[in-house]
Amino acid sequence: GKYEKERKQMAQIITKERASRLEGSFGKDKQHYLLERINARTKENEILWIFFGIHTGNALEIGRRMYQAGQEVTKVA
Repeated sequence: GKYEKERKQMAQIITKERASRLEGSFGKDKQHYLLERINARTKENEILWIFFGIHTGNALEIGRRMYQAGQEVTKVA
């Protein structure tokens, strides 16, 4: 419609920002969870290394958030 050009510009900006944040997250995980150099010899083993590395990062992030939420509850109570 009337603002189609502006809508496309905003969509492009949002897409770029989202991609940057995702890449940053994967970059952090690669550094911290030994994914910089995968020592796999087969494709299946490489996929497993990546899978467990990402899930380890996610599990630790969930644990941190749960711990922080527990700390906030004890401060209020």
